[in-house]
Amino acid sequence: MVLPGALGFGILPRQGLRSLAIALIAGLAFGLWMALADAALFAGAVPDVQRLMVAQMSTSERIMWFARGALVDEMIFRLIALTALAWCLALMSGLRGGALAWPAILLTALVVYPLGSWAYLSALEPGALTALRELALHGAAGVLWGWLYWRHGWLSGVTGHIAAHLSLQPLLTLLAAA
Repeated sequence: MVLPGALGFGILPRQGLRSLAIALIAGLAFGLWMALADAALFAGAVPDVQRLMVAQMSTSERIMWFARGALVDEMIFRLIALTALAWCLALMSGLRGGALAWPAILLTALVVYPLGSWAYLSALEPGALTALRELALHGAAGVLWGWLYWRHGWLSGVTGHIAAHLSLQPLLTLLAAA
């Protein structure tokens, strides 16, 4: 029997405060990337729901909204889905370490997340720019949160995901005002 801990996945920050600091910095930087990418590269594909939220909710309200969503996403997509995928891959293939973790991380970010977020994705304006935006922002984010979970523990992934919104949401407010 292969247990998730034997696959390299754990709940607590693997290196204590260092893991949390890595997650915090990675998340803040990723939130900056998301805001700048939406402003400079994907302005034509920013969903109406994002524009409405920025216009109708305060920055702190959005941070609280997305912090809750980040926690739920990390439970569903990393703690449950990624762990289950890694476990299944280990049982079927005998793989361990990065040879196991990377396929599970990529499948979770690029297949499981889109399937689990179908209502959101199906409401987007269809097109190449929209698909590229989703891949570059949400797909890449899922890879980053999955990597943080694998290398630094699930709480580090949660920390990174929430930290992204700590920088993203204020920047979206600033960019909307510009």
